[in-house]
Formats: sequence, structure tokens, C-alpha cells
Amino acid sequence: MGTGVHFFRAGQCLRYDRGEDAAGVSLAVRGNWPGIAEAGFDQPDAAVNLETGKVFFFRGPDYVRYDIATDRADSGYPLPIAGNWPGLREAGFDADIDAAANWGNGKVYLFKGPNYLRYDIATDRADPGYPLPIAGNWPGLADAGFGASVRAAVDLFDGRDLWLPNAERMPAAKSGPKYRPLPWRGVLHTTEGPTIAGALQTFRDTDFWPTLTIEPNTFRVVQHYSLNAGARALSDRATPANAARCVQIEIVGFAAQTPSWAPEQLAFVRDVIRDIESLVPIPRQSGRTFLDAAGVNSRPGNRMSVEEWNRFSGWCGHQHVPGESHWDPGALDIDILLS
Repeated sequence: MGTGVHFFRAGQCLRYDRGEDAAGVSLAVRGNWPGIAEAGFDQPDAAVNLETGKVFFFRGPDYVRYDIATDRADSGYPLPIAGNWPGLREAGFDADIDAAANWGNGKVYLFKGPNYLRYDIATDRADPGYPLPIAGNWPGLADAGFGASVRAAVDLFDGRDLWLPNAERMPAAKSGPKYRPLPWRGVLHTTEGPTIAGALQTFRDTDFWPTLTIEPNTFRVVQHYSLNAGARALSDRATPANAARCVQIEIVGFAAQTPSWAPEQLAFVRDVIRDIESLVPIPRQSGRTFLDAAGVNSRPGNRMSVEEWNRFSGWCGHQHVPGESHWDPGALDIDILLS
């Protein structure tokens, strides 16, 4: 089967290599996706990778589960969508799904005709309030003629190394954890020191390596881990936070000074965030309040619970991670960074 983005059409499958930015050779589904054709799914309606090691193929009223590690369909399938995907039957999505897409934030979007619904991976059920029309909720799709009967491909996110093209590569001295199948998020830290050289020496001494270290004064970007591998800058006291699909940025500077950073410094941090978002699906959102030391100490609820952390997707600070005692990056203007 191979890794990359897979397109299905008329019993054929074509793999598109993201790293090479090129399509491979079209191959028959039968014989290359063991068990799929035998189940009658050689022309699937839709497919989605839940990033739990399983890909789900939909056709008519049924679905098949495919195991990526063993490279074959699981036994006991196909099964009916109705009764196995809670909420889909009630929404009229228990047959003939047009497309499915894992958004990387703990949600799967399913499309059928002119409508779509949102499915929550953690609770394993459709979110309330759906279906909704594609037109008006997916800007530009209806105008481009994609307001109904859209189709999608399945991406077998393969853990390939992802490095920012403008970053210096300085691999960490200690490997990080493998990511857990949780929503993507980014965590902003401050080094509490004035220089990147001092920060790097601290990481060497402690092995508390972030994904990236960046210096707003000199516009320097140093990457220590691939974006799809866990870093080591969190304590993991309350939960394996480093492994929670968590891209961590250590920003050279002091948390107490972040509210007074110059526009060009904030613009630099914002550009790094944009570069990361172009490679991994961290949504451009936060929903968290960034506080100074006094605010963090007086508002313990500003820090997430483990349940909140496991469901969070977007950008937050070290001060928001459960089990931590730090308050960096202070009262940073997150709205400017995500604007």
C-alpha cells in the first residue's frame, strides 16, 4: 500500500508522495489492499484515517476497518454504519457517504450530498447540531462548485520527518516520545534567559528539549525534533503531555516582558507559527487566556484539566498545561500571533 495520500477511482488506487510532491503509479485496489476488494470495497465511497492505526472505508450502508500495521482489512467486516457510528443514522448519514476527512483536531468531517456533519473521535459519536449545509459553512466551496457531492482522499500520515525549511537543524541529544492519537496542539514557552546560546546549553544540561528554539531579536529558528515526534520540554507530571501531538516552541526571552515585545518580534513568532501550521494540522485558534504570574497564581482554573488537555487543539502556553507550575510565556498577546 505504501504511505502518503491515496486516491481511489474505478477500482484503482494512486498514491501521492507528499515529500516528493509527485504521484506514483496507479495500481488495482485488488491485490494491493488485502481484504478490501474481497469485502466489495474496491470502489469505496469514502475513507478516513483516524490516526489510531486504522483506516475506515465506507461504501453504501457499510464500512470496513483496515489495519495499517498488518496492511490488511480486519476480520469481521464489513459492518453496517448504523449502530456502529453513533449519531450517523439519526443524521441521515448511515449510507452513501460522499467523503470523510480527519481535521487533526479530534474531529472527523463527513460529507453527504449538500450537507456535512462533525464526528468527535474521543466520544465516538456525532456532535449535536448537525448536519449543516456545506454552502455558507465552508467558505468558497459552493462558489467553486463544491457545494454538494464532494469527494476526498485518505492520507496515511506516516510519521515522516517534518522540518521547517528555514530552520537550522540541531537534533536533540535525547529522543522524544512517540505521539499519541490526540488532537494537534502547539505550546509556547519562554526560555527565561536573554540568549539562544544560553537556552541551548540548558537543554544540553537537562535534556528538556523543545521542538524548536526561536530568537525574536535575531530571527533565528533552530529545530530539535521533527514536527511529528514528541519533544521533552514538559514535565509529564499529570499526563504524557509531551506525547499529545504537541509542537513546543521555546521563545528566547522573559515571560514578564512578552506584553511589551515589539511588533517585529511578534511578527517573527507569528511567521514561525504559520510555517508549522503549513506542515501539521494545528488549527489557528486558542481559546485560552494568557496571564502574568499574579494572574496564573490567582486563577488556578486557567490551567487545563487532563480531560481538557486531551481534547484541546490549537495554541496554548506552558501555563495552561496540566501538572505544570510554570507561568510562561506570560501575558503574551495570542490574538496578534493568531491574527
